[in-house]
Amino acid sequence: MRRATDLTLLITLAALFIFHSPFTRWWTGLGLPWYTVFILWLLVIVLIAFNAFAGGRHSGD
Repeated sequence: MRRATDLTLLITLAALFIFHSPFTRWWTGLGLPWYTVFILWLLVIVLIAFNAFAGGRHSGD
């Protein structure tokens, strides 16, 4: 359970860094396609789902 909690914290911090930091101005200013933000959110969601399944929380315990 400790591993899943640590990964959850890392995913949360990474999402905050990507979406709410000075780094955001840089990647939004690159002229990337309009759907880039949705792909980044999808990546965060997939990482959270993988973490949940790898942590054993999907078994209904």
